Amino acid sequence: MRRLAIASWLLGLLLFVAVIVVGLHLGEINEVVALLGGLRLPWLLAALVLQAATYACAAGVWQSVLTRAGQRQTVAGLMPLSLAKLFTDQAMPSGGLSGNILFVHAMRRRGVPAAPAMAALAVSMISHYLANLPLALLVGIELARQGALHPALAALLGVYAMFAMLIAGAVWAVATGHGLPRWLPAQRFPRAAHLFDALARTTPGVLRWRVLLPAAALQAGIVLCDAATLWVMLWALGQTAAPTLVLAAFLSASMVMETGPIPLGLGSFEATCVSVLGLASVPVAAALPATLLLRGFTLWLPMVPGLWLTRRELRGVPAEPGEARGNAE
Repeated sequence: MRRLAIASWLLGLLLFVAVIVVGLHLGEINEVVALLGGLRLPWLLAALVLQAATYACAAGVWQSVLTRAGQRQTVAGLMPLSLAKLFTDQAMPSGGLSGNILFVHAMRRRGVPAAPAMAALAVSMISHYLANLPLALLVGIELARQGALHPALAALLGVYAMFAMLIAGAVWAVATGHGLPRWLPAQRFPRAAHLFDALARTTPGVLRWRVLLPAAALQAGIVLCDAATLWVMLWALGQTAAPTLVLAAFLSASMVMETGPIPLGLGSFEATCVSVLGLASVPVAAALPATLLLRGFTLWLPMVPGLWLTRRELRGVPAEPGEARGNAE
């Protein structure tokens, strides 16, 4: 596993460097530098506001469920956790599994009982895919209508749809007491099995549409704010593009990052985003710097605080009864 992790990091770094080198070559370095020289502070501040909104939306999903369960948590108090979870999801790609394990630990650290914590996690996981699937479908339909739905992009949307339904269905089955499907090999992955076992303790009756739909709206808000950040960066570089196509570029890149084995989506996110923007007739000279600026706001800028917050969330977590007995033995 360690060798596999090292290999995935090396592959990601090589792909990232290759994308930048090829992009700069195709887009002409002088033209890229000229576009970047036109950036102004108001555009960067707008991107910061949009990114802050994504953390608030993520915290809002958890806070709404915890409040229903009688646990008083504020959106402001949960926003640092949303930043830490974002870092963990991207640094250790596992379809969101790593960040969800962090969430479990963070709730224990805050003294939230298992049932409401698992309810918040289950709603967050299901609503994430409940929001992304319709957005992906709409994007696919719009791209097909404009004749820009490349076969590779259509395949990506199909694979992601199956992945999303698989994960959401498994979470739903476990959280509603139906148990994990036998054909799902969670036993091969101890952390996944532990997480699904914890989800079985979800507060009964929380997975209802009156809870899931508002949560899905907040999850959609996260995607739209991230896509809007990319659109703002393109606008700041003097390039206009249809919002639907910008959303398609961001969603496609996010799907590759979420389901792929490369940490942080290094190279794969950038290559996918620039390629799909190319379908929207955005020149590489603008698509590459806009994508790198987006990644700066969504990945590199939150990296240091995300790492620090992750370490803080994992510090001082009380051991579970089973763990305590094992340590005593």
